[in-house]
Amino acid sequence: MTTSTSLIPHFTPTFTTQATLSSAPHIDNATTTTFTPPPMDGSLNLTEIVDWHHQHSSTHPLFVYPRIDDGSLRYITWAQFACAVYTGAKIIKDRVGRDVRDGSVIGILSHSDIIPYWTTKISIIRSNYIVFPISPRNSPEAVAHLIDKVGVSHLLVGHDQSMKDLVEAAVKILKDEHGYHDTSEKRKAAVAVGATMNGDADSRLKEIPITRREPDDVQIILHSSGSTSFPKPIPWTARAFIELSLGPWFGERDLVGSVISINVLPMFHAIGMFEIAWSISVGMTCGVFEPKLPPVQPTPENAWAGVMATNPDYVLTVPSMIELWSRLPSHVNFLLERKGIIFGGGPLDTEVGNELTRKGATLFAVYGSTECGIITLSLTEQVYADAWEYFRFSRNLRTHLIPSTMADNEYELVIVTNEYFTPLAINTKVDGVDAYATADLVVEHPVHKGYYKIIGRADSQIIHSSGEKTNPGPLESIMDQDPLVKRSVVFGHGKFQAGILIEPEEKYVFDPEDLQQLSEFRNQIWPTVEKLNMFAPQHSRIFKEMILVSSPSKPFTYTAKNTPRRHAILKDYASEIEEIYDSMEESTQSNIPAPTNWDVLSATNFVREIVHKVLPNRSIGDDEDLFQHGGDSLQATWIRNSLLRALRDSAKIDTRESTGNFVYDYPTINTLGAFVSSVVQNGTFNVCHDGIESVVQRMHRMAEKYSQSFPSPRNIQGVKQVPSNEKKTVLMTGSTGGFGVHVLHRLVEDCTVDRVFALIRKGDVDIQTKQRNACVERGIEIGLVDSAKVVLLEANLTEENFGLRDEVFEEIKSSVTHIIANAWRVDFNIGLASFESDIKGFRQMVDLALVTNSLLLFISSISVFQNFTYANKIPFAEEPLPAEVASSGGYPQSKWVCEQIMQNAASSSGLRSIVVRLGQSSGSPNGSWNSKEWLPALVRAAPILGCVADDDKPISLIPADLAASAIRDFLNAPETEGTPSFVHLIHPKPVKWSELARIIASRLQVDVTSYPQWVERLENAGKTGEDAEQEISALRILPFYKGVLASLDVPGCEAFGIVDIENKKAVRLSQTLANPDLARLGEEDVKRWLSYWNLQ
Repeated sequence: MTTSTSLIPHFTPTFTTQATLSSAPHIDNATTTTFTPPPMDGSLNLTEIVDWHHQHSSTHPLFVYPRIDDGSLRYITWAQFACAVYTGAKIIKDRVGRDVRDGSVIGILSHSDIIPYWTTKISIIRSNYIVFPISPRNSPEAVAHLIDKVGVSHLLVGHDQSMKDLVEAAVKILKDEHGYHDTSEKRKAAVAVGATMNGDADSRLKEIPITRREPDDVQIILHSSGSTSFPKPIPWTARAFIELSLGPWFGERDLVGSVISINVLPMFHAIGMFEIAWSISVGMTCGVFEPKLPPVQPTPENAWAGVMATNPDYVLTVPSMIELWSRLPSHVNFLLERKGIIFGGGPLDTEVGNELTRKGATLFAVYGSTECGIITLSLTEQVYADAWEYFRFSRNLRTHLIPSTMADNEYELVIVTNEYFTPLAINTKVDGVDAYATADLVVEHPVHKGYYKIIGRADSQIIHSSGEKTNPGPLESIMDQDPLVKRSVVFGHGKFQAGILIEPEEKYVFDPEDLQQLSEFRNQIWPTVEKLNMFAPQHSRIFKEMILVSSPSKPFTYTAKNTPRRHAILKDYASEIEEIYDSMEESTQSNIPAPTNWDVLSATNFVREIVHKVLPNRSIGDDEDLFQHGGDSLQATWIRNSLLRALRDSAKIDTRESTGNFVYDYPTINTLGAFVSSVVQNGTFNVCHDGIESVVQRMHRMAEKYSQSFPSPRNIQGVKQVPSNEKKTVLMTGSTGGFGVHVLHRLVEDCTVDRVFALIRKGDVDIQTKQRNACVERGIEIGLVDSAKVVLLEANLTEENFGLRDEVFEEIKSSVTHIIANAWRVDFNIGLASFESDIKGFRQMVDLALVTNSLLLFISSISVFQNFTYANKIPFAEEPLPAEVASSGGYPQSKWVCEQIMQNAASSSGLRSIVVRLGQSSGSPNGSWNSKEWLPALVRAAPILGCVADDDKPISLIPADLAASAIRDFLNAPETEGTPSFVHLIHPKPVKWSELARIIASRLQVDVTSYPQWVERLENAGKTGEDAEQEISALRILPFYKGVLASLDVPGCEAFGIVDIENKKAVRLSQTLANPDLARLGEEDVKRWLSYWNLQ
């Protein structure tokens, strides 16, 4: 077996099935002109259908995602996807080796974003191999078992450390127990989405002829969740995949062209294949996360942000997400406007479902299995509010119900082979016909006949609200081996995690109401529980506080075979089980003693113990992200709860003030320890989360952390400033952004610039393509990329020497004269801690500037003025700011921290530097201006609202190319002693917004109205129907516009409440800004904007 540490991102395949199916229903594609339904009679197989869509549905979007940097939507079409598949197939073939026989099994073991994983899977099939996605949640023993059982020849392994650790442990088991040989070939070059989504697809197709065409050829292997001691592999043939794709054709709703958000669904799970199946057959567009390395870890917050951004028709997610979202009225209101909320993988909390349907939400319960695909009708037209938990069986399936021996009116579901579908596993016969007994128990709705819901498993398998499954049998067998335990029953159906109910042996029976005895008993049996947890998959682990002990007054009941009557026992203890889940928020790792002194060191030590207890067998450093080492929402909850209990019991903190999970905000041991210490020192969560003092303290601490041990300047006394007419060598970051690409353009035009080193982060596409795309979008000649002056370098700013080869870094050190630090994460929702990697990278640029005596320009932002109520005077002068003014969010806080680092480096080590606080850009000369930003959205709403908002105050919008020219000028600024120069980069000749508003109104033939009236019209427009937000993007940020109302009349503000700032120094240092003939924004600018936004 060969392993690879690079998951090859972003591809898909092609192939053929000979035998045809019986005539299937046709679908109506009248709702879209871009999707052509493929023939689904079996004459084409999966990869041939990809070919079909490449030819017949080339412009139809398959994926849509919001870009993280600016929130704009990117669509991936079938043509792009097909090209990615063809390229991916060639790369897979080359990497695996052309001598590897067709039909070999290629495994995938990775946490990955949907697009890369999906594309990789189909590329493997297109390479004439069999793809085997393996759940990264499996234990090393289970992974080794699956590799051995299936005969995996090569394994693609994700980049993150937890995957490397998992595969190393599995390989060790294979070597020790099965005599395997692992060549450990590490493939370094990963292929990015964009790089593979263009080009000559036909020529790529010819390179790999399809050899596996038979309908019974296995193309995919999935595995069960472990209903026996280990997960069971389940092969999918070419014919089976086409049969699974037919489900929506038998549904009652038109899904053609619908946007369905699927961003939290795991691609290694069968649900990941079902989404592929549905998309190829009915043309759904899937809303997903932007592909990133490392991949986005789904949380309730970022998953919701993705849902909001893509504005889907349907949301398909797991019940636990819906349960969390339902707590916020704004989220509920958005969900009510969807055509449907689809949940699967487990039951949704009854109270949550009832409340949502009472408010008018349309809920669909979807049920399926690896062996049978989606079993429910996709989707029903008739929705009953009192039957939201129930579903109808898909009409392409033949179902058979066997009365359960457990209770009346309960049935085990059996899927019987028919002309449209053959189960992927056969374990019984019905009337002589092959069938699959699912072991799922269903009950029919008492009123709505033909509607059923899942109530459990005939084999007692537990389905959690997360969609994960726990098979209790093996776990109970381990537990029952403990000499103190008579019998045990694992529970957790419909809950986020598992617990275990134990009946002690007779001589150890006690009253569990005695908390002291309960604690002692839990401690005594804990070694056995730890053995159980070593065997169990991660989601099935038992925590100490989830051990429930039977009462002497309610002993277990047993069958004639002396086995516990599971259903009867769980019914008897239903109230106790509910109580233990109700108290879960307060149940913790209480066996770890809380510190008596809550200083930062003691608190951090305490946090470290908890983290290592909750995440055992993980080597996690104090500054490493927990979620990059296998942590998930379950572990985050337990870490949080353990800390809350200690804070409540030991430090006497009122933990009811804590909302949300602060582990996401402080994802390292050090930051979490500092946060907990701050809670205790301030005596409240409110101060630590929202209080200005603690925010400012964190800002100062971060600045101090990255202001230690500056390197000694190189010959600082002997090196003179580079004269403006002498050759410069510039190192810059952020050259692919909307502003940075103009800076690069200006540097190339400058005859005094000899060379520009542009450091670009690794991303979806290769860096040359990324830079070219940025040029095209902003109307700049792509020849810029090929300029002899320009050196594009793939870099990681947080790594030593920016991750560059030694010789490249030495060349930069020996020649650089100026550094422009422009790249920065743009996310206004995250905290300061999440910007630490940006700050760390910036500190490395400071160090480089010091050792080379280069001039460092840092592109800060006028967002540092958001908390301007703390100002001593307005307008703000071009000088350092108190931290309070920049304390309104993580983004401005991070910019302020870097400004402070520059001041410290200048005063202590003589750093030559300029802080450039960049104002609101008004786009590029071609009119390119992100339409999702607040001001473009305001203008774009005008044709529908019939008006544009007015404000008679000035606004200092600055075109991106003009601002870039000023940056070029600042490279020649004279030095300042002991402190950076601060400049405010805004338009020196503001224009009244009312003048621009009248031009806009005239060209669009709409009215000009007061801002309050405009907001009122916008809000009313949002009440007109479900499609309002699709037509008026400004509705998506309505709360922002309402917030502006409060600052309209605040003294010292420009139009729309933008704070007034000086720019005298910037004008003095820039001949561009000082030009007396510099034009104000006017009608030509407005014409370009409107044209770019397709309003004219």
